[in-house]
Amino acid sequence: MRTAATLLLFFLLPVLPYRAAAAPLLCDGGSALTPIGIDTGSGRVLLSVPPLGGKGKGWIAEIALAGEQVPVYPDPGAHFGGSIGPGPVVALASCGSTCLQPVRWEGGTFRPLGEPLVVPEGVTAGTTYDLEGTPWVVVHGKGARNGEPTAWAYRLAGREWKRAGGMAVAAVGDLPAVPAPQRKDGVISGTALFAASGPASAWAQGLPDLPPDRRGQVIALGGGSAAYLSADGAIYLSADSGKRWRRSVWMPWGSDTTGIWRQGKDFWVDLPLGDRRGPLQLAWFDHRQPSAERIVLTRLTPAGEWIALAESPSDVRSKNGEHLPVNLVLTPTADTWLLLSGCAATSGGSGLVVRAYAHGALGAPRFLPFEARQPGI
Repeated sequence: MRTAATLLLFFLLPVLPYRAAAAPLLCDGGSALTPIGIDTGSGRVLLSVPPLGGKGKGWIAEIALAGEQVPVYPDPGAHFGGSIGPGPVVALASCGSTCLQPVRWEGGTFRPLGEPLVVPEGVTAGTTYDLEGTPWVVVHGKGARNGEPTAWAYRLAGREWKRAGGMAVAAVGDLPAVPAPQRKDGVISGTALFAASGPASAWAQGLPDLPPDRRGQVIALGGGSAAYLSADGAIYLSADSGKRWRRSVWMPWGSDTTGIWRQGKDFWVDLPLGDRRGPLQLAWFDHRQPSAERIVLTRLTPAGEWIALAESPSDVRSKNGEHLPVNLVLTPTADTWLLLSGCAATSGGSGLVVRAYAHGALGAPRFLPFEARQPGI
């Protein structure tokens, strides 16, 4: 297997010097970090950090690809549906049973973006940007006539959210909306394509024929290519916008071993959260030897060939022997990866344990200390 780098197993804390105003302990190894959104233009990632001990308000951590500290700000709360797209994270705040107020991350807090948006009652919603940098809100609910899953899209024009159509939708997956590779002024939600320059349409002509318990999400790859990740981690590929599908039998350790190893037990596949404007990228967790679990970062080339980018142990070990497994795999930009092993607490404060893949190599683990800030600073 070709690998760009092999990770050093031992990770010594601290690696980086603390600034004079190091943050107090804000989290520890038991804190569950949750991604809020990603600006795929700058590669900045927002994470929700719960309050230590479950009391009080949490924090929002802002990770920059080249940063040596992680600014953390008080979490204003009551936001959801953070965007993953080329622009500052846009989220949503409820302003009533049929009212949503889009908010954008600016200066360490969320500030209103445009006028409130009136939506049907009982819907879910998410946000993104198109490739021109315009914010969108996509709402999901049931159609009035037949009750089938339906998506409605809204595009920001000045301060108003202009409706850009609605249609039946399927195979939405973990991101309710993403930039459309086919149209610079459009976004995709599952099988539906919405654009400022035309009516809503179905970009995927079909999906793999799977039973309900195996159905998953469809991913547009551009140029008529598409991928489908089933609920049990099987990968299907199409070169003609979903008219025909074939199951991929490739594995990082050889396609001739497909029937030997059990998916979901010996290994599992993770679709990273982040930029999906480029080739399909997947993380493989290899558990065939439980005492030596590894992670393999892979990419599908435009020619339809899989390559292994990097391989490493799937956890790091702190100075005191604590194991810190990878619990978040992110792709902040199309050519970078972040492997987060959660929060670590030290005598100087708390911070994140991060490994980055960039410029064709997977770097050693780094400890990025938190730096507490107030909005506007």
